[in-house]
Amino acid sequence: MDIYEIPLQNNAPNFEITTVINDENLKIKIRSLDNKTYMDLTCNNTIIFQGLRCDANTSLTASFKYKGIKGDLMFFSETGGSVFYTGFGSEFILYYKADN
Repeated sequence: MDIYEIPLQNNAPNFEITTVINDENLKIKIRSLDNKTYMDLTCNNTIIFQGLRCDANTSLTASFKYKGIKGDLMFFSETGGSVFYTGFGSEFILYYKADN
């Protein structure tokens, strides 16, 4: 099992990043609203989900394996709770666990 940290921009409430991990081309769109964070995820040009609310220490992709994503995406936090952009890179770390 390989675990990768996906660096996020501190103090940016809305942004999009792309990265390739374990042969999966990931496009992640982050939107923050009312002290909550929402994510759109595309993997290899397939929409995995849109507008999913992000909570710490909870898999974002477990319910979407049938759409072809192989890994597991999750925000880690020692405190838990709702993810918010002001804690990116410190309180909330985005990890991708690759299925081998």
